[in-house]
Amino acid sequence: MNFRKRNREASEVETGALADILFFLLMFFLMISTLASPDAIKLLLPETAKPAPTPANEVVRLTVDENRNYFIDDNPVDFANLETELTQAVSAKKAATLIVRMDRNQTVQELTNVYDLAAKLNLSMVMAAEKKK
Repeated sequence: MNFRKRNREASEVETGALADILFFLLMFFLMISTLASPDAIKLLLPETAKPAPTPANEVVRLTVDENRNYFIDDNPVDFANLETELTQAVSAKKAATLIVRMDRNQTVQELTNVYDLAAKLNLSMVMAAEKKK
């Protein structure tokens, strides 16, 4: 019996096309993931026997005009009394959001003062702006 080992050639795997295939798969999954709807996830939400109606007025509007006059829901307010008036308006409406409308010529410091006041009262803020033409 002849039990000699044969000299085998080394086998190779061609990997040149794998990079192209991986690129196409990556692009496919990225495109598909942007089309996925976040509403597709079904959640079991808590139920209630008597749902409470959502209040219609849940925001407070603060306006600052070009002369640094402050208005809370179109009612003029002095800056010295702004915090107390804003606290009263928020508690009366049970609001959690402050919509800020500020003249474009006001300084950043004026906006920062309003932001600090909203943070002190734990309000979420929305800055109203005009659409660029």
